[in-house]
Amino acid sequence: MSIKTLAGWVAGLIAVIVLGFYFFHQSKAIPSHKPIIVISQIIDHNTLNTVHKGLIDGLKEQGYIDGQTVEIFYENAHGNYTLSKQIADKFISLKPSVMVGLSTQSAQSFLNASLSKNIPLVFSAVTDPVAAKLSGPTVTGISDFMPAEPQLNLFLKLLPNLKKLGVIYNPSEINSVSFIEKFEQVALKKGIILVRAALNSTAEATAVTASLVGKVDAIYFPNDNTAMAAVKAIVTVGLKHHLPVFANDTASVEQGAVAAVAYDRYEMGKMTALMVVKILKGESPSEIPVIYDAATQIVTNKESLKNLSLPGS
Repeated sequence: MSIKTLAGWVAGLIAVIVLGFYFFHQSKAIPSHKPIIVISQIIDHNTLNTVHKGLIDGLKEQGYIDGQTVEIFYENAHGNYTLSKQIADKFISLKPSVMVGLSTQSAQSFLNASLSKNIPLVFSAVTDPVAAKLSGPTVTGISDFMPAEPQLNLFLKLLPNLKKLGVIYNPSEINSVSFIEKFEQVALKKGIILVRAALNSTAEATAVTASLVGKVDAIYFPNDNTAMAAVKAIVTVGLKHHLPVFANDTASVEQGAVAAVAYDRYEMGKMTALMVVKILKGESPSEIPVIYDAATQIVTNKESLKNLSLPGS
């Protein structure tokens, strides 16, 4: 073999190797065609975290495993509404198959894109989707609205002389404002006056709770994300001043609230997953009714009941 022929053969071999590496890396760079699910959560607290866990576990049970059969992107806004909108904008650019909003604010951040770009939106842990205007042909989800009647009946069973009930909530959360208006109508019929206390951030929790001392017989907060994230501070002040603190979720009771009529948040997450799966399989959100009647349970904290000398300790 001549030197010229050998050189040509080597050059050809090098070209084949180079092209091989090029096409190998190109094939690795081709994006997958797995469906994309984006999940936005407004704040970090146990109740929403439990819904999120139920959602991920529910998807796994249906065969939708992150990185294998689906791509899942999740971010938490840590109570920052501006950040929630930024998260939504970033996720929308991914052209997701389904968007999931855990809480009213997170779902609202997705709403315009859902309606204008025809991207399915599933909300969860939203108290009043009607007041939040979370509706349309591309929207469905699960409400955690809890009727006032069973809650007030529980409060009166534990505290028969309850006349003034302090209510801690964030007035910026439309779900809380809407709920309290309905709650107050039922409370007044039972002879209970609500004393409202605005909580604009978790940092204010101790001072806001202390402002109710001497003015109320007990304290309550609904499914308010700011209050639920500050439950430890609220409960600490309540116990210090011998004021029962009632909640609307299991996680808050586990952290010291006296009692609650609550939803099973893990199961709520799994129910949310089933909605997502239906959409991934081709069903339209308009064909999936919003769920308002998830199963409830009464939960109590025996240590708090004992410390406050209430029945059931």
